[in-house]
Amino acid sequence: MKKIVKIILLFCLFFFPFTVFASTNTKVRTEEDYLVSDWVKVTEENRDDILNTPAVDASEKIYDFADLLSPFEEEQIYALVSEYIRSYQMDLAIVTIHQNNKGSQADYADDFYDYNSFGLGDNRDGLLFLVDMEYRQIYISTTGSAISVYNDAKIDRILDQISSYFTHEEYSVGIIQFIYTLNIDDTVGLSNVKMEVPTFQIVLYASIISLVLTAIVMGILIHKNRLAKVATTAEEYLQQESVVVQSLGDVFLGSNTEKHSISRSTTGSSSTHHSSSGSSHGGGGHGF
Repeated sequence: MKKIVKIILLFCLFFFPFTVFASTNTKVRTEEDYLVSDWVKVTEENRDDILNTPAVDASEKIYDFADLLSPFEEEQIYALVSEYIRSYQMDLAIVTIHQNNKGSQADYADDFYDYNSFGLGDNRDGLLFLVDMEYRQIYISTTGSAISVYNDAKIDRILDQISSYFTHEEYSVGIIQFIYTLNIDDTVGLSNVKMEVPTFQIVLYASIISLVLTAIVMGILIHKNRLAKVATTAEEYLQQESVVVQSLGDVFLGSNTEKHSISRSTTGSSSTHHSSSGSSHGGGGHGF
């Protein structure tokens, strides 16, 4: 599976160029301008938390402070993030860090999300994926409707599926797999989520599959053509020992039909906590 994902990634990088939007540019927060949204109430308790949170452009979506991704990988990930946001109407940010000045992944992820004005709608729906290289942890922070859509069990499953990529330093593949596993068809709270057909992925997959199948067929035909030996006599067209005439008959042995029900998760709890801004978040982490 990992090899297939790598092949797809490399193919997309060469044949589907995108504009680079990922950045590690930051602005300077000061006590004269904290660079936060109007809904954030600055207090003595959270003032330092705000000042110690990098100020970024929320439209860039990918913030590779740990320098784990190449420009080409950032382009591909940005395209997938943009498609996810468009399809599900929930925000998504990817952050990598080599040093955590917050002490915990939850604090860093929540503050980064809140103080950089991420989120869609009145409830600031969305999630943030953090790769903490100092503590070797991956963490998902959820906000708004994403808290119920990605409950504790769903988050645990996602992190279990992708953690091995980060263990083996396959960071771009791990992040891409993370975005793919965000499919919300089997989660709760779907009635509140606007879903659209991901046209980019449909076109992308169709193009990749078509080209790969064409290459495989052409390769087989070319290989067979090289091995073929031109026949010069009639006997060479027929292998006598291979001709066997048998008496055929149909024997009805019976039939057996099994029915299997497809279960769909409709319940699941989401643990929540309050960040330094006072807003509610869900989430979970996993070591690698």
